[in-house]
Amino acid sequence: MQKVFLYLYPIKEYIKTFENDNSLAVLNECIQKRYREKRYQVVFALYPDKNLYGIIFQPNDRIIYTDIKFTELLGIDENGKKKESFIPKYPSEKYLLEQLGSVDYLVVGGYHAQDCVRKVCEYALDCGINSIIDLDMTDFFFHLYKNTDYFKIEEYSLIRYKKLMIGKMNMYGDDFAERIFNRNYFSPAYGFNREENKKIK
Repeated sequence: MQKVFLYLYPIKEYIKTFENDNSLAVLNECIQKRYREKRYQVVFALYPDKNLYGIIFQPNDRIIYTDIKFTELLGIDENGKKKESFIPKYPSEKYLLEQLGSVDYLVVGGYHAQDCVRKVCEYALDCGINSIIDLDMTDFFFHLYKNTDYFKIEEYSLIRYKKLMIGKMNMYGDDFAERIFNRNYFSPAYGFNREENKKIK
């Protein structure tokens, strides 16, 4: 079985927004324990005009590239001036997945959980690839890892994540918290409505 952990866009511009203290050390340990040691191929997706940042790259890891440059995402030019009639471009999910080759099981992480990460995972699901997002390993990581009652270096649990998120909202009542959670995590990419994904393989 070909298992892949795809981590989207670990570049300085994204990671610097969140990193603090020993966060990158914990992030690297998680990639090692959750994925490399469980025989996943670890793949990092980068923009062709950006370098890997904050990640300890290992000999068996791979890097793939988007079909657009990072500058094509930005509403300002290299001089800091606003681009006229700017329409942001998204990387092609098809282009990224084609570079992975044959995949039986795909876990997606990176930046950002409710945007590019979700889009890539949804596309993979539409292509018939058994796929899920590890929400611990998205931009949410930099808040979640500090919660020692919740965060486990070696595994991600959908049940534990849902309990944590609903617990943060249950001051408004269990029914309300459940509705808000379901609204925020409606996509099948998150796996909460799919029995086969109660735990990452």
